[in-house]
Amino acid sequence: MSACLQRMATCAMLLLATFVPVRADEEQGLEKVVADLRKVVAEQQKLIAELQDRVRRLESTRNGETEEIPIPPVEIPEQTPATVSRPAPSSFMPDFAVIGNHRGTFLVPRGYDARNRFQLSELELALQQPIYTGMNFYATIAGGADAGFGMAVEEGYVTLSRPFKLPVDAVVGKRRMQFGKTNQLHPHQWRFVDAPAPIAAFLGEEGLFGNGASVNYTLPSRNTFVNLELGLWGASSAHPHEHSDTADTHAYELGAGFAGDMPVGRLWVSRSLSPASEVELGASHALGKGENGDPIRLTGLDLTYRGFPGTFSRYQAQGEIFWHARNDRTGGTGTHTRSGHFALLTYSPNQYFEYGLRYDNTRYPWPIEGRDQSLSLILTNRLSEATLVRLQYKFGDRTSDVFLPARRGYSEVFLQFIWGAGSHTHPLQ
Repeated sequence: MSACLQRMATCAMLLLATFVPVRADEEQGLEKVVADLRKVVAEQQKLIAELQDRVRRLESTRNGETEEIPIPPVEIPEQTPATVSRPAPSSFMPDFAVIGNHRGTFLVPRGYDARNRFQLSELELALQQPIYTGMNFYATIAGGADAGFGMAVEEGYVTLSRPFKLPVDAVVGKRRMQFGKTNQLHPHQWRFVDAPAPIAAFLGEEGLFGNGASVNYTLPSRNTFVNLELGLWGASSAHPHEHSDTADTHAYELGAGFAGDMPVGRLWVSRSLSPASEVELGASHALGKGENGDPIRLTGLDLTYRGFPGTFSRYQAQGEIFWHARNDRTGGTGTHTRSGHFALLTYSPNQYFEYGLRYDNTRYPWPIEGRDQSLSLILTNRLSEATLVRLQYKFGDRTSDVFLPARRGYSEVFLQFIWGAGSHTHPLQ
C-alpha cells in the first residue's frame, strides 16, 4: 500500500511540474544540454552518411563498375624509390672501364698522315679485380688508329702482396715498366698531349714494356718512403708490329732497342717537406741486348716536387733525364752514348683548370742522327675526374724525320679530348 502511495505522489509531482513555470537558470541549463545532444546527433548522422556512401561504392565496384574508391583517412607511409634496391653485383664481375683518347694535330708540315685531322687515336678497355687475399689482377686491352684499331693486350698482370708471408710484394705478367715517372702512366694520364721528346726517343712512342716478373721491397725508414724494385723481363711492346726480315733495321728503330731479356731496377724515394709539399726522387736502370747482339744500357733519373697551397690548387715541377748507351759490335765502332731530358711545370688554381709549360731537349739513340728541342704551352680544362679537354702549342727545332717531319722553327698545335666511364682506377700522378 505504501509503494502505491509513493507512485501516486511521484506522478502528482510530475504533473505539477508540467504546469508550474520553470525558473530562468534551470531553463538555460536545459537549453545547453539540448544543444549538446543535437550536436552529437548531427555528427553521428554525418558518420552514418559517409559509411552508407562507402558501402554504395563498394557494391558498385563489385558489380563491375570502375568508380574509384577513396582511400580511408588513415596515415600510410609513402613508399620512396630508395626502398627499391637493385641486386648486388656478382663478386666475380671485375671493375670495368672504357677510355677514349681523341687527338688532333694541326699546323704540322705536310708529310704527316694525321695532319689537320681530329680523330679517335686510341680506345682502351681496362679491367681489375681482387682474385684472392693479397692478389689482384689488372688488364688493359687497347687499339689505336695507326693499327686500324686492332685490339691487343697492352697490359695483363697480377700483383701479389706479401706472397708466402715474405716481406716483399711482387708483380707477374706484362706491364709498363716502372722506369721513370712518365713511362708507367697511360697516355690519357699524362699532363700533356704528345710524349716528351726524350721519352719517345729512348723508351719509344708507346713506352717501354716488359713481360716477366719483379719483386719490390719497402725499406723500413722513418719519415721517408724508400722502395726498391728488381725484375727480370722479356722485351715486349704495347701492340703487335710487323717485323722486318733484316735484323739491323729493327735494331735501329727509336726506343731502347731491347730484344731479349732485360733486368730492370728502380729505386724510389719520397719525403714530405711540409704538410703542403712533397718531393720524389727516382733512379732507374735497365740492361739488355739488341736483335743483332749489341749490348745496351739505359739509365734514368727523375725528380718531382709538388705543392698544395689550397684545397684544390696544386703546382708541380717535374723533370727526367735519360742516358742511352749502345755498343756497336757489328761495325766495331765502340760504345755510343746519347742523352736527353725534359722539364715540366704545371699549376692548377682549382679542380677544373691547369696551366703547363714543358721544355724538351734530346738526341736520338745511335745510329739515328738528329736532335729535337722544343717548348710547349699547355692548357687543360677538366670537366670531371675522367673527362678533359686539352690544348697544346709547341714550337722548336727538329732535325730528323721521326714521328713528325723535320723542320727548323716549326710550330704545332695539338687538341685532345679524353673521356672515360667505369669504375676501373689507374695509378695517380
